[in-house]
Amino acid sequence: MRVLLVRLDGVGDAAVCTPLIAALRAAGHAVGVALTTRNAGLFAPTAVEAEHVLERIAWPAHGSTPESTALARAQIAEQGYDVALIASEEPEAYALARGIPQRIGFTTGWMRPLKNLWVRREVTSAVTRSQRVRSGAAAHEVEVMFRLGTTLVADAAPSVDTEQLRPMLRANPQPAREDGAIVLQAGAKWAAIGVPQTALRELVTALGSRRLRVIAAPAERDAAQAQLGVPVETFAELRDWVAALDTAAAVITPDSGAAHVAGMLGVPVVDVFPDAHFAAQCARWRPWASPSAQYPASTFGGAPAKITEAALHAF
Repeated sequence: MRVLLVRLDGVGDAAVCTPLIAALRAAGHAVGVALTTRNAGLFAPTAVEAEHVLERIAWPAHGSTPESTALARAQIAEQGYDVALIASEEPEAYALARGIPQRIGFTTGWMRPLKNLWVRREVTSAVTRSQRVRSGAAAHEVEVMFRLGTTLVADAAPSVDTEQLRPMLRANPQPAREDGAIVLQAGAKWAAIGVPQTALRELVTALGSRRLRVIAAPAERDAAQAQLGVPVETFAELRDWVAALDTAAAVITPDSGAAHVAGMLGVPVVDVFPDAHFAAQCARWRPWASPSAQYPASTFGGAPAKITEAALHAF
């Protein structure tokens, strides 16, 4: 069958769909993806048959540009998909799937009754999921996404084999480099989860004797360099950023797209979460298939060098 996966969110949100894509391909289906300019290019060209990209309108506005939406709809119609797996909650995600014979999407039980009624009118089959952090502790986000395609695949559970997952993100994956750098994903999210700038500076200093590579999104490079006092790399293409993670000895990051991508590539991750609902957040969003250590922001901020060294030696 021809299957369209709609994921109009961030990089990490798309990355947790990697085992689903791998299972669909293993079952013999052709997979296309509808993404946005935030996560387009994440999946390897050899992993997907087509990529339909919507250009997001700048925040605080919502939605995508009419031109990119019209183009994506035309491309989707031309592909003749049999099934749409709608992994995003936004109305435009469901609108993209209209006209596809089978449409599978999420509802949230009685938490949003009016929206759930609307969703059920838009899909031919609904999968229930919880949006509550505390109640979501039992299921990883990868497992939740996998539920969308359970009727299409033979696997009972998403794979944790990075030999199967890595090719979904890297067209020509190379053997892991033992001498690779420790990659620190810099950016505003460190402060957002409660890690102070002084702790990050201390971390960079502590890792100075090792091969350290600091990377960031292009829009965050200047601020990161000013905060950390070291050169910060950026990448024009998302695939180049994925390649940088793929060659790392380990990745240190706040809970972000970097953690989820590295988790599919098999790269060890030191993943830092907000203190609030720490255990539930770890259960739901920890790196999926790679070795990892999770820390609350407050602990990491208190002794970043000690915690990071201990975590890296544990891998």
